[in-house]
Amino acid sequence: MSEDAQSPNSEPSAPPAVGNPVPGYAVESVPPGETKPGVDLAGHKGLLDQLTQILGAENVKSDDESRAFFAEDTFRSFETPLAAISPTSTEDLSLAAAACHDARIALVPRGGGMSYTDGYLHTKPDSITVDTQKINRILEINEDDMYVTVECGCTWTDLNDALKEKGLRTPYWGPLSGFQSRVGGALSQNSVFFGSGFYGSAVEQVLGLDVILADGTVLPVGSHAVAGGLPFMKHYGPDLMGPFLADAGALGVKATATLRLIRRPEHRRHLAYAFDTYADMANALSSLSREGLATEAMGFDKNQQSARVTEGESNFLKDVRTLFKVIKESGILDGLQIAFAGRRYLKDVFYGLHLSVEDHTKGGVEEKVKQAKRLARALGGRPLPASVTKICHAEPFLPPDSIVGPSGERWVPLHCIVPHSKAVEALDAVTAVYKKYAAVAEKHGIRNGFLLVTVGNYGFLIEPVWFWPDAQLKMYETAIRPEHLEKLQTYDADEEGRTIVKNMRDELAAMFADMGAVSMQLGKMYRYDKSRKPEAWEMLKKIKGVVDPNGLMNPGALKL
Repeated sequence: MSEDAQSPNSEPSAPPAVGNPVPGYAVESVPPGETKPGVDLAGHKGLLDQLTQILGAENVKSDDESRAFFAEDTFRSFETPLAAISPTSTEDLSLAAAACHDARIALVPRGGGMSYTDGYLHTKPDSITVDTQKINRILEINEDDMYVTVECGCTWTDLNDALKEKGLRTPYWGPLSGFQSRVGGALSQNSVFFGSGFYGSAVEQVLGLDVILADGTVLPVGSHAVAGGLPFMKHYGPDLMGPFLADAGALGVKATATLRLIRRPEHRRHLAYAFDTYADMANALSSLSREGLATEAMGFDKNQQSARVTEGESNFLKDVRTLFKVIKESGILDGLQIAFAGRRYLKDVFYGLHLSVEDHTKGGVEEKVKQAKRLARALGGRPLPASVTKICHAEPFLPPDSIVGPSGERWVPLHCIVPHSKAVEALDAVTAVYKKYAAVAEKHGIRNGFLLVTVGNYGFLIEPVWFWPDAQLKMYETAIRPEHLEKLQTYDADEEGRTIVKNMRDELAAMFADMGAVSMQLGKMYRYDKSRKPEAWEMLKKIKGVVDPNGLMNPGALKL
């Protein structure tokens, strides 16, 4: 048994000081497909037996294969957990958390497993993954008071499908990875995409939460804290829910959430434009955002477009299935336009802007389209076939095959959100870092690009992206569909290339903090501590000390 391991019946050692660096956090990532041995499981047999009694043997995984899978995110791994547990109810999660707390074993929450910022990676070997995917019921759809209460392991696909039957949706209705991503993950890490151009990010839609604290306490916050009332409104006195949103799971495990509802808009149009420079495209996105014209507005550079937007063109059957979905969603005219245009034309577009416009009336959509066209053309935009957003809406949530590049390359993004006034300046800074590493990146076959997304009428998201040939992660065997995985090329490990990508990401993350940019999906990678004023950081450490005095909830998240 390692020096850090504790027998369930032994006296626990003194907990680490809250806010101090977590031992082992600075460790470099493990080579792809490999894991650290972790702790001696025999020393934790008593706890594992207790968890099995609470959850059932099928919901406690301590075999080597499972431990290796839960050790990795979509970019790397640190320590190997001693087990993964999959509770099926809030009550069982509470009991399991209490048992781990008594044994001084850390808990690390995990949703759909799409994190690329160390969000659910283990910084201590004596810790357990809490896989929330089986706590996934939709508890109530209240059409009168316009809210939905859902268990946080529910996918955005399942939630959207259930609401669509009633002509409803949440204002923000999921990330592109919504086939696998869970509601709780988006509320822990925050996220944007569908609906974000007008309604903002995931956490802005939340009315109430039930959170499981490190000691098993079920804490109701927001509208869930109201005694004897319905969870229809968040604010009733001080907002105690705020610290538990976008917390990267540092303060607790989200069990249930109540989200706002809106009537699903009945009318939608799609537009696309080509631009010669990223500055022109960025200014057009900002103009559209400020006027509140698009529910989704995104921009790609040539590298990202060629890698993502046009991938799969050779798969005719897939395109035919997608075509029928477009016809069902948007009509036969849109379907025929895509059939003739395809997506190959985007290979000749250096910067492409794509947007969706929606409203409850046809006249409302047409007026927004008229304004959007005027703004885009005034800034140098040339009209393109609007295939991208039509396809996105026809088939919004896809299996997570895109956690690799189109030919099987490794893939990892980063991001920041800046005000519109700083968008071009931030893009200049990202481009400067790309140029700084250009020679060594070319040597290792590293391609970079970026995706731009607007957030409400206030935010401009920049997502730098890297693709490079490297050995596959073990998690691909489970996360990616077998029929897709077998088509992908495999590569030898390139530790030097991986380090170059890591260095670029670290340099950009530090630069984003220095420029006052906002980030989501903070996990354990972003320097959240350095982005806070001292008084704010000290208060957060005090809150952490109240809800998790022993430092057992996702150690290292938010740098706590």
